[in-house]
Amino acid sequence: MVQTKGQPKASTTLNQLLDESFECMLRVAYGISGTLARPKDRIICNSTLAEMAKFSRSDSFEVKRNVHKFMRFYLQVLRWTQTHQPIRLYEKWYNNEDHFGQSVFFARPGMDTPDEKHIWLENGKSYLAMKHFDDGSTMIYSAVAKDTSLGWMESGIKVLAKQVHIAEVD
Repeated sequence: MVQTKGQPKASTTLNQLLDESFECMLRVAYGISGTLARPKDRIICNSTLAEMAKFSRSDSFEVKRNVHKFMRFYLQVLRWTQTHQPIRLYEKWYNNEDHFGQSVFFARPGMDTPDEKHIWLENGKSYLAMKHFDDGSTMIYSAVAKDTSLGWMESGIKVLAKQVHIAEVD
């Protein structure tokens, strides 16, 4: 590849994109990991993600590309594992029922429905939601607020609309 004056290096740009993509996938993976009912599954998942983070710090484009491919695959594995957890069996193994006979695993944050999950990564500041569809696709939504005082959790859209309206009037 020929680089002319004033143009950024293409490999640096690709590495930056891969880094950004990896960070996003890593946050999703840690979110899914938090919903796994079996403690050993969470330990294995977190150690694998830590190893991938080490590999991702490499300056090599090839290494980053392979980490990206692996993370895409690993997210599919995590999603399958999350969806097909034998919750009742885990309850028997770990005796995780409260005194009313209710499953503690079903009360965990982020376990809304089998096809829809959400989690606060940083309370009030960053939010992640995921929806899995029958065709195998997954939609991921994330939101981050730099300033939580604007109230994006409570009618933040109204605050934004007021700001836009004021700017249009001026």
